[in-house]
Amino acid sequence: MTMRDATHDDFQAVMNMACPDTFRDGFDYLPAKFHDFVDDPDTVFLLVEVDGEVIFLRVTFMQDGGETVMSKTFRAAKKVQGRGVSKTCTWATLLRTEANITEMRSGRLPKLLHGLKDTERREVDNLNKDMGLPFRDKSVINIMYFCSDAAAVKDQLTDAQISLPTPVPYQPADIHRLLPPAFSAAVLSEGLVFVDWDPHYLSESNMKKFVEAGCYILVDPTEPVANSLSFGGSYMTPRGRVYHIDIHCKDEALCKAHIINHVKNAYSQYTGMITFCVMVIEKGLKDVVMKFCVKDLPFKHLPHDHTYVHHDIDLKGWQNAKNARPVPKSKY
Repeated sequence: MTMRDATHDDFQAVMNMACPDTFRDGFDYLPAKFHDFVDDPDTVFLLVEVDGEVIFLRVTFMQDGGETVMSKTFRAAKKVQGRGVSKTCTWATLLRTEANITEMRSGRLPKLLHGLKDTERREVDNLNKDMGLPFRDKSVINIMYFCSDAAAVKDQLTDAQISLPTPVPYQPADIHRLLPPAFSAAVLSEGLVFVDWDPHYLSESNMKKFVEAGCYILVDPTEPVANSLSFGGSYMTPRGRVYHIDIHCKDEALCKAHIINHVKNAYSQYTGMITFCVMVIEKGLKDVVMKFCVKDLPFKHLPHDHTYVHHDIDLKGWQNAKNARPVPKSKY
């Protein structure tokens, strides 16, 4: 086996292996984001080849100046699944990623590794346990899928918005209403925001990065501390256009208001059928989102809902524990 960094020329080979037509039920981000991953200096994108054929990939992001890393995805070719190769490649690419990032940070190991696990994919959980990876479950995020044609729903959005609060587009000055501990304690989980499902610590620098990346960000105008925050964005997948709506709040009316305003933003830019992936952390808002989107907008609910667990590893603690283990004596 050969391990190396991905290049732009690997696009088709990776698509042939990565199953974008079935990953996330066909709503796969990889075709749209492949080249960005290759170009991003804060992303480690590794491939494993056997006889020149790509059989495994891993994508990992550096965040917060490298203090944390996010395991975005790893995938194995169908022909090697269930043969122990996935475990070997997972371990090898994890070690290489750790080494690469530590080298990029002048020898400093990141503090945390973030990841998401699909509650329906028990094999991933079992793989982590087999490898002895000490992940700690932190929070649950709920994803619901809806679709609609812009022309069919556009005229109903104003009626659905009557009596709802009015979130406003985020401005840099709004950060003073988001950073107080009261906002994190009331709205966020572990001080994290999820943007296209990826966890990030809420900070002024990260909010600036989201704006520069083209995220459509909404916040309610409440003073002195906001009560809600949401992120939206779009990309093409093998099954058409997806627009993600990532909502951080606990209030039903605010949740609906964020959905409406993101849908309006999507329809102002795109035409035709759009699939909306609505994310909420607050479990009690799942039924609220479902009823609002199906009955009031109305959208078609798609049978692709998923529940993910955000988990992490204390990398320094794990490294110290590994170093402290006694070396077993040889048996003669």
